[in-house]
Amino acid sequence: MVKTTNGRAEMRSPNHNGRAEMRSNKEHAQGLIKTRLLLFLVSFCLIGVAAFGTWYWLYTRGPEKSILSKTEVAAALKSSGVFQEFPTEVEMMVEGKPEKVHLDYSFDERLQGEMESLIQMYRPDYGAFVAVDANTGRILSMVSYSHHADLDDHLALRATFPAASVFKVVTAAAAIAEGNMNANTSMQFNGRNHTLYKSAVLKTKINRWTRTITLKEAFSRSVNTVFAKLGIFNVGSEDLRDYASRFGFNRMIASDLPIQEGRAVISDNLWQLAETSSGFTKDTTMSPLQGALIAAAISNGGKMMEPFAVEKITRGTDGLKLYQAQPQLFQEVVTLPVANELKSLMRETVRRGTSSGSFRRFFRGPYALLDVGGKTGSLTGLDPKGKYDWFVGYGELGQSKIAVAALTISEKYWRVKSSYLARRSFETYFRYQLGIGPKNKKNRPGFHASHYSTSP
Repeated sequence: MVKTTNGRAEMRSPNHNGRAEMRSNKEHAQGLIKTRLLLFLVSFCLIGVAAFGTWYWLYTRGPEKSILSKTEVAAALKSSGVFQEFPTEVEMMVEGKPEKVHLDYSFDERLQGEMESLIQMYRPDYGAFVAVDANTGRILSMVSYSHHADLDDHLALRATFPAASVFKVVTAAAAIAEGNMNANTSMQFNGRNHTLYKSAVLKTKINRWTRTITLKEAFSRSVNTVFAKLGIFNVGSEDLRDYASRFGFNRMIASDLPIQEGRAVISDNLWQLAETSSGFTKDTTMSPLQGALIAAAISNGGKMMEPFAVEKITRGTDGLKLYQAQPQLFQEVVTLPVANELKSLMRETVRRGTSSGSFRRFFRGPYALLDVGGKTGSLTGLDPKGKYDWFVGYGELGQSKIAVAALTISEKYWRVKSSYLARRSFETYFRYQLGIGPKNKKNRPGFHASHYSTSP
């Protein structure tokens, strides 16, 4: 019962009250739906605005946006005429106008200083050393040394040096990837490890002098006959050309430095194919920088990155950033499983193979935590004349990966092995990561732009 305005009592039915309540609930639900819809639309708009803002900042206003391209940087360095000295100031065309610019290089101060000092101390007739970050392609060190004052170019960029047995890396990669081989695949051969005769390669004759060897052992001991037979009977000229190109032969390697093109003459003639596959030829040549990139690709799971030496370029007048280096993939050389098999071969080389002497007791101390592998090579060459000694390899500590190439050329007397230079580079680079030695930067070797190209 409800009292009305005139004072009379009035009865309302239960159905009337229920309808009012239902109407109220319906209006409330509709209000909630409208509110939620409005919130959804507002959220969607905010997300869209944020996404557009992020895109706009990254692609139009981001800090890594470069006004100059890597191609322009390479051209400016080459045209400077003194790029081998790594000048810190050059003149470049910036948006159609000549500008004085400042260059910051990618070198690791400690490693660069240590390797310069080491090579100067041993004084080979000719020497070159390169180290790159396998993950990014950043050049960490690049040293060129000549006992002859008339040599002007940077040896680390020259590709006149016979690759020798380092080319066995290419043959092994093709055999594993295309021939379904692995590190423990066994093969039979006749002859000595470091000789190459047609009778031992072209004919398979099993007798009491026949030896059985695994691919890992043949690689680590650099057995020429085994790799000659692999090239002829397991790989073939077509696949070997393919894998040589993947590893940077017979093509220009994209970089901000003028790298000479490595050459690999791969013939369909069986004996010439045998010589190339084993590295027993002067016709296959490469630069130390290419050698370091070969090892870097294996360390980086089969991916070769474009090398770069210029980290940043700023305008001289106001410090405006004109260029910032960015990691770029150059070539997917091999798959990850193939790269892992190649690392197994290279580990064997430094532990029980041709460079085990230089790495004696290396794995007994704190450096035992490192994963290190490599490949040696030696051959006489003519440009310049002398006995060439190579070490190409990698060192890893977790995600920190470095790849190196060391080359020494001796006209008459040996002064230092390239594998020893590589060992010292691994020790220097990883020493501070392992907590060995002083961490005060003031205690590190000195560093100056003039150190990049070393001369007596």
